[in-house]
Amino acid sequence: MEELIKNFGIDWKLLLTQAVNFFILFAILKRFAYQPILRMLAKRREDIRKGVLMTEEARVRLASATEEREKLLAATNRESLEVVARAEHAAEKRKEELLAETSKKTESIVADAKRTIARERTGLEEGVYRSSRILVEEGIKRILGKLPEKERDHALIDEALREARAALRHNS
Repeated sequence: MEELIKNFGIDWKLLLTQAVNFFILFAILKRFAYQPILRMLAKRREDIRKGVLMTEEARVRLASATEEREKLLAATNRESLEVVARAEHAAEKRKEELLAETSKKTESIVADAKRTIARERTGLEEGVYRSSRILVEEGIKRILGKLPEKERDHALIDEALREARAALRHNS
């Protein structure tokens, strides 16, 4: 082997020095370069893992928030439909109340009008009766002259007017 070393021109002292230098350089690089790079890579790997977990958590939260929003919208929609239905029901009930009230007032007005018409008709009939009595009495006096029996004349006139009144009521 010595021959081989001489043939290739290898100096074992130089080779040993270079090996020592290599190991010293290796130890320095390992301590000040390789270890920090490994720590930095491990930290980045951890940060990436945390980022992926946070992204997944954000997706889950977003899905949950979207689902919750849909539930709230559905509940709000149901509530608004219920409010509208209640308002429509209340409006319909109020409408019926107003119609009933209006009907009662109309019936009251019609009844009052009928009573007023009946009173006026009675008053007019009485007025016509009195006027007719006076006219008939005056007509009889002029035609026949004065009759001594006033009571009898009044009775005949009253009976004739009652019959006329009955005939008028029958025709009405």
